[in-house]
Amino acid sequence: MSELTTKSILHTRTSHFVSGVATGMAITGPTDDGFLHMHFFREVQRITNDDVPARSLSPNEMELAWGHAEANIHLHREEIAVISIPVGRLPVISTSIARAMRFVATLTTRSP
Repeated sequence: MSELTTKSILHTRTSHFVSGVATGMAITGPTDDGFLHMHFFREVQRITNDDVPARSLSPNEMELAWGHAEANIHLHREEIAVISIPVGRLPVISTSIARAMRFVATLTTRSP
C-alpha cells in the first residue's frame, strides 16, 4: 500500500508583480528563444491637456475661460502584463485555460 505524502510549494510574489483588470489579450511568437508571449492590456483614455481660451485684460492680468475648455483625449492600450510561455508548455496551459472557460460558462448559463 502506498503512503500518502504531501509536497509543500512556497508561493512568492516577484518584485515585478503586477495586478490589474485586463480587457484584452494579444499573443505573439513563437520567438527565437522558444517562447510565446501573452500580452494583457486594458483600453483607457488619457486626457493630456486642456486647451483653454484666454484673453489679456491688462499687462499683469490674465482671465482663463474654464467654461470653454476643450480636452485633448487620447485612446490607447495600457499594457498590464506580459507572460512568457515555453512553447512546450503551451498544451498544458491551453488545456487549463479551456477548462476554466468551460467552468465559468456553466456558472453563467445556469438559470436561477
